[in-house]
Order: sequence, then C-alpha cells, then structure tokens
Amino acid sequence: MARVVRWFALLALTVSVAAQDDLRDRIVRIDGGELRGRIVEPFAADELLLMQGGKRVRVPRTAIASIDSVALRVRAFLDKRIALQDSAKGQEYLIDEAVKLELPGLARLQALWVVLHDDDCEKAHTFLGHEKHKRGWLWPHEGKKLLRQALEDGLHDKPMQLVGERFTLRCDADLRAGVAALFDLERLAVAFRDRFGEELGLREVLQPIAVVVWRKPDEFPKWGFRPLPYYVPAPHGDVARTFYAGPNPTRPERLFFVGTHALLYHTLIGEVARQDERDRVCGWLEIGLSMLMEHTMRGPAGYAAPGDFSGKDLQALQALGRGYKLTHLLHLPVYGSFYLTDDTDTVTNWAAATMFVAWLADEGNPLKTREPFLRLVRASLAERKGDSSTAFDKIMGKRVEELDEPWRAWLGKVAGY
Repeated sequence: MARVVRWFALLALTVSVAAQDDLRDRIVRIDGGELRGRIVEPFAADELLLMQGGKRVRVPRTAIASIDSVALRVRAFLDKRIALQDSAKGQEYLIDEAVKLELPGLARLQALWVVLHDDDCEKAHTFLGHEKHKRGWLWPHEGKKLLRQALEDGLHDKPMQLVGERFTLRCDADLRAGVAALFDLERLAVAFRDRFGEELGLREVLQPIAVVVWRKPDEFPKWGFRPLPYYVPAPHGDVARTFYAGPNPTRPERLFFVGTHALLYHTLIGEVARQDERDRVCGWLEIGLSMLMEHTMRGPAGYAAPGDFSGKDLQALQALGRGYKLTHLLHLPVYGSFYLTDDTDTVTNWAAATMFVAWLADEGNPLKTREPFLRLVRASLAERKGDSSTAFDKIMGKRVEELDEPWRAWLGKVAGY
C-alpha cells in the first residue's frame, strides 16, 4: 500500500509540474557520468539538448555511451501491451510494468483499463484510490466518491481528464471508449515518431497535447459547414477536437488524423500567427500527412498499431475527370478549402491531399520520391517555406506538373482500373 501512496505522489508531481522539471530521461556518458532530464531533440545529429529544470545542457553525441529515454520505454510498454492483449493477468501485470518504467500516466490509464473490463480486480481499484463499499467500488471524481455508473452518468456535466504520456483526453461519456482512445493516441505518437522521426528531425512532446472529445455531435464546435475533427495550434488554443458519431462508436471520428495534426505542430512546426486563428503553414501537407496516418493505423480500439496504407480513395481518381490539377492542390488554404463548405470540391481536396502525400511518401514509388518529399516536408513546415512552388520544384527535382501523370497512373492502379 505504501508503494501505491508513493506512486500517487509521483503521478501528481508529473501531472502538475512543468515539463522542464521532468528528469526521467537518462544519458550515460562514456566517462561514466550520468545526466538526467528530458531530451528535446532526440534525432539531432551532433549533440543532444537536455532540459534539467530551467537548465539547458548540451551533450555531444561522441560523449554518449547509452540513452534510456521515456520515448523508448513508452514504445516497449505499448508493444508489450499489444502482445498481452488477450491475457487478463497480463493486463494486470502491465500496471506494475508502467510503474517500473516511470510512466505514471500510462500506469493509471492501464489500471483504468483493467477495472473497466474487470470490476473485481481489487489491485487495480486500490491503485486508483477507489474505496470498497458494500454497494461496490467508490470512484473519486470532482470532490465526490461515486459508484461507477453514477460517475459515468455525470460525465457529460463533469468530464474526466485522462492523462497519458504525449496526450491527454477529455472524456464526457463512456470511460471505456475514452481510455481506449487515449491508448490509441499514445500508440499513434510512437508510430509517427518511428516512421518520420529521424528523417524529419522531430522534437519530443514534453507536455501532453490536449484532445477534447464530444459524445454528442450536435454539441461539437464545428469549424466550418459540417462537423469535422480539427486541431487549433498555439497561440489560439493548442487543442485537438473530435467527436463520436453513431449510436455505438468504438473510436472518435478521425482520431488518428487529428492526433497527427497536433503532433506535427508540437514536434515540427510550432506556433502560428497570432493575428489569424485560421492560419496554417502548408495546407495540403498538413492534411495529407495527417490523413496518411489516419489510413495507416488499424486494430481494435485501445490496441491500435501501424500497418500498410489502406486509403483507396476513389474520390481523388474521379476528380481527375473534372480537370483537377496538382498545381491547384498545393496552394489551398486549410479552412477555406478543407472545412468551410460541404461540397464535392471540398471532399475532392481531402482525397487529393491524402493520395498525393501517400504516393510521395511511398518507399516503393518508382520515381524515388520519398527522400526528397521528406526534405520538402521539413523545409515547408519546420523552416516555414509553406506552399512555395519554388521550394517544391527545387527540392523535389521536378515541377509539380511533371508529377501529375505518374500520380494519375498510380491512382488508377490503386483503384483497380
């Protein structure tokens, strides 16, 4: 029990203090010295920047013997979790595993997963601070102690904030679905980092990204004509917004899309202009990359894992018959062309951005576009060249017009034509 109390103290500390007070990454130097902090840019070539409270320490790569980071531990934990998904005992064991790995948010999330699937697990209830009552377990929430059903019935008025490692999620209904969604977002962050981290030089997410989910679509604050998930960058909110659709949804709408869009800003882009909350850096890239991950992540809710791209979107192919040109795609604003209206042109823009990015990022593309494409992503987003046609032509080594025909041919193969 003392261990549980100590761990609650660690969890409270982790959630309440600023990211710069987090000292869970460990660098061992060749000379035997050890440094603690958080690594800001894990893929930096020459030296690593370590945050230690308000102190910034730079460590040359040549001086490093080994690294034990939160990022590596999160990946190991989530891999093990998927391997043990069919074992109730294994899921219970994972609570201790997260504690051992110094992942307090994931430890609590895992304990929630266990009790939501097995109300008789006393260990998980105790870990969460629940109290046993003759009518059942009492859950602390908003200053009260409630039975689970009463708590869930009141979530609409008093949502629960779920805390992970790289994301938080506001749950206003169905705790089981909310916990699953946050685990899926955590897995998305690992997959995004694994796929693009080194080539794009991604930064680490040191402060969890806020995701807000609405159970009732009619309460969702639309950003345009019809409800579609979206991310609002800092300084205008720094929050990802999505919702559940249908009577018994297993996942929020476009969860991986909106999570990826948030990751792009936290790990690559940064803030946008203060004057315009609709401002984005490069519309087609932001939408396309985010939808690429949306069509890559698969698996049951709570156990998402990356796979092959599955977005065989025929809308992009059909658009070609109406004279759709890639030159048009490259300069589309996010709000006006992807959210403002609900028409065929808007749907086509989504599909074209998705399929063009998928084609450019494909390692099997015979034109060998992946490497220059990722350099273009870095230049457009991190270096703020935006939707510059000059940058596109120079980095890709071809004018966008020259890619139109081979892209069309690929679309035809994808569609089975």
